[in-house]
Amino acid sequence: MSQNPWQDRQPPPEDRPPSGRPPPGSEEPTRTAHPVPPADGGAGYPPPPQGWTPPPGTAPQHSSWQPPRGNPQQQGAWQQPQQPYYAPPPRPANHLVWAIISILLFWPLGIPAVVFASQVNTKYALGDYAGAEDSSGKAKLFSLISTVIAAIGIVLIIIFAILAASMGGDYPDNRY
Repeated sequence: MSQNPWQDRQPPPEDRPPSGRPPPGSEEPTRTAHPVPPADGGAGYPPPPQGWTPPPGTAPQHSSWQPPRGNPQQQGAWQQPQQPYYAPPPRPANHLVWAIISILLFWPLGIPAVVFASQVNTKYALGDYAGAEDSSGKAKLFSLISTVIAAIGIVLIIIFAILAASMGGDYPDNRY
């Protein structure tokens, strides 16, 4: 009886190939009583060449199964082909604080500024970098126009207040 009770178990009939044998690679290699592989290399493969050592970082083989010997350049750990990595552009500023302040200054243009400012992070997270840049630009534009209109309005109110105060001095008696 082996130590692993599942080792001797056969796969269900629906998983077996038509020959009735389990698919290759599904069997665990046969374990031997000694950790040294047999002289013939085991499993029908020739013994390793003299002086051959496993690549660094690999565990020693303690079974009779040995990997096939092929092209020396192909020995070692398999590596996934390297794909070029393109870093995403930096996330554009969303101008959300400015947009919220612009609602207080001139609300008809402050509302679209907040809408566009809230779209920047979402579009950037979805990979729509051009859309994020566009929304950032529109949020900045609407906030800027709202701020300019509010500044012009404040200046006009101050001018009218000064004019009203200066004209009030021309009439000595304010009775009707």
